[in-house]
Amino acid sequence: MLLVACLFSCASDKPDYLEPHIATLPATEITRTEATLNGSAMVEGETEMPQLCFRYGMTEEMSQTIPAAGGNTPSATARITGLIPATTYYYMLEGYNGRTTVEGNTMTFTTLPNEKPSVSEASIVSHGPMSVIVSYEITDDGGETITETGCLYALSSAADDRQRVQLTDCQKGKGRQILLISDLNRNATYLIWPYAKSRMGETIGTPITFTTGDAVMLGEAGQLRSLLGKGLYTYTRLSIAGSLNGDDLRCLREMMGRGLDDAATAGRLSDADLTDARIVAGGDPYDGSRYASDNVVGQGLFAGCESLVKIALPTGTTTIEKDAFARCTALEGISIPASAASVLPSSGCSALRGISVSGANTHYIGKDGVLLNADATRIVWFPMGKSGSYTLPPTVTSIGNYAFRECSIETFTFPDNITTLGTGVFIDSKVKEVKMPGGLRLVPTATFQGCKQLRVVRLGSKTEMISDYAFSDCPLTDIYVDAQLPPVCNAKTFATEGTGIFGTCRVHVPKGRVNIYKASDGWKLFKNIITD
Repeated sequence: MLLVACLFSCASDKPDYLEPHIATLPATEITRTEATLNGSAMVEGETEMPQLCFRYGMTEEMSQTIPAAGGNTPSATARITGLIPATTYYYMLEGYNGRTTVEGNTMTFTTLPNEKPSVSEASIVSHGPMSVIVSYEITDDGGETITETGCLYALSSAADDRQRVQLTDCQKGKGRQILLISDLNRNATYLIWPYAKSRMGETIGTPITFTTGDAVMLGEAGQLRSLLGKGLYTYTRLSIAGSLNGDDLRCLREMMGRGLDDAATAGRLSDADLTDARIVAGGDPYDGSRYASDNVVGQGLFAGCESLVKIALPTGTTTIEKDAFARCTALEGISIPASAASVLPSSGCSALRGISVSGANTHYIGKDGVLLNADATRIVWFPMGKSGSYTLPPTVTSIGNYAFRECSIETFTFPDNITTLGTGVFIDSKVKEVKMPGGLRLVPTATFQGCKQLRVVRLGSKTEMISDYAFSDCPLTDIYVDAQLPPVCNAKTFATEGTGIFGTCRVHVPKGRVNIYKASDGWKLFKNIITD
């Protein structure tokens, strides 16, 4: 019995420190150049977890090592990179516990081979009537250098007759590619396939359908010139949507007949619909010195664009600066959007017949083609080309400086409630007959200066004073004055080159006031003072 007990006691005792159990497991997540190595390490008793690493290589010597991650858990992993495609690698998990090195079993894996590149479906970035800018991605280069990429395109009615456009500055690898396809037919439907080549072969992606139209859609600012290409000066009408920066605006100016340094171009664009466009900062100056700002039709932006006849401004426009359309001599109409909160007039728009305003605008209204402030108490911009007769709305209470300068109205009637006028209100205009406000006391300086067709003026009963140059160089034939007392005339009120009007112009005064006018300075120079 004593012998049996002793034997049992010896058989049940284990050493406190045992060698760890190391096992190499199959590799996972294998690609052409990477793989994840896997293994496990088990310890018993008081044995500490050894330091683990993987040995690997293209031969059984496995000369490369990488530390294994896993901490005190049984699992051990390591991600290795920089591998060679289509190559078999040997690997094993190895542990060292300070006394000895324990090796797991040797296993192998083979990296994936290189293959043809992969491309995404194309998408439309911007387009014009005869061109399109497309974007696509080389999603996988297949492990090889991309030797050629671009797009194939064909009319949908002749899908087998494909044209190839190669991208000359492609990224030699993965990434977004942008390509211009030009010289398309207008109002035609096309199929577009992206493609990419390497030494492994060519991949042609899934086609998309695109139909050209009459409008330009800019997905990114700065692309207008490249979209329109060599046909830049052939357009007479154009609709544009998307963002316009300084480069695009300069291009538009050229299309409208005016280039840098105010030089004339062969551009013929007369009708521009920018309703769905947006002016944004960026790009070069649009006229050589001025830069684009967000939602601003800047000073001189369309100045001198003699081909421009009609324009609808971007919906988001907030500001139209002074002389944005200066010297646009063919411009007949402007549409002011709802968001415009600050508008200043432009000079030299001799053909401008009307200004329309969105009904949603809370700052301005358009009435009979004239731009007024929201409550119609002030004229903001009177179109020079508006002709015929015009009666000022009775809500208007003030007239600013040069309000009707160079206008084409022939007969003009003021409401009697207006008591003040600005300087040079009608200077150089084509007006022929004017009825002044009944309550006006002062006819300001240069009110009708240079009005070379003005024949008849009617002055109200409260007129007290007429300033210098008010009727300078006006070929008046009849002046009607309702004031009982002769208004004071400054020395140069009727200053005129040549023989003047004193011998030919008839001055019509109230009954019984002829002699008073004949004795008054300024009026006594007229030879024909009469009572009707």
